[in-house]
Amino acid sequence: MTARSRPPALQCSSRLSLPDNAVALWTLRDDLIEPMCSALAYTLSRDERARARTYRQERHRRRFIARRSVLRWLIGGYLSCKPESLRFSVGAFGKPILLWPRAAGFAFNLSHTEGLTLFAFAWACYLGVDVERRIDGMDINGLGSGIFSAIETARLDAAQPDPLATLLGIWTRKEALLKALGTGLSGDPTAWVTEDGPCPGNGRWRASRNGIPISGWTCLDLVLGQDIRGALAVSHEGVRVMVHRCQMTNELASLCH
Repeated sequence: MTARSRPPALQCSSRLSLPDNAVALWTLRDDLIEPMCSALAYTLSRDERARARTYRQERHRRRFIARRSVLRWLIGGYLSCKPESLRFSVGAFGKPILLWPRAAGFAFNLSHTEGLTLFAFAWACYLGVDVERRIDGMDINGLGSGIFSAIETARLDAAQPDPLATLLGIWTRKEALLKALGTGLSGDPTAWVTEDGPCPGNGRWRASRNGIPISGWTCLDLVLGQDIRGALAVSHEGVRVMVHRCQMTNELASLCH
């Protein structure tokens, strides 16, 4: 992953900056779900609270509350507004859409797996991220059917000695790309091909549709922790990637009381 790390902190929501031609990635570990939920649950809208109540298990409910409220806190920081003032809608494929404030060109995306949530923010682009945790011993037979292209399927079939690593690489790339394009897994995902870039092993990959490469994009593999793989797709060339870790600050800790 080509990235520039910054001091880990979930800063005050009025002190975040997002340069042009840059992507800000934020990671939220599951061990911070409880304190973040306690500190920021007040920012949720009425419909988000209603949605939270639909989760039968308390841990799933608190994870939803924490992820959505952290998303609000971060967007509020980048757009200089109170996180509780944000208004969202839901797109055709379940992707949240910011209705207010109307910030032309502001892009965001998120993904989560067991142990980690990943948030991404940028300006004036198409943006998608995906993150998946490796589960050793998982039966991968048939996974990717109807989603992977013939080229990707052949690469998975030939993968040795670790086909699971190849599967996660293809899967996260394809998910990140399709989320950036706004289609999700609808349409014909097999028409898209993801593959290593000209210099295999440097974390960069490329994509094409029906044999026609897409240009002007930055596509990166992400290593986000032990056994956690991710991918980023953004329609800017040569972007700077800034990685942050969400942590409790004094300001957030005071909100827990």
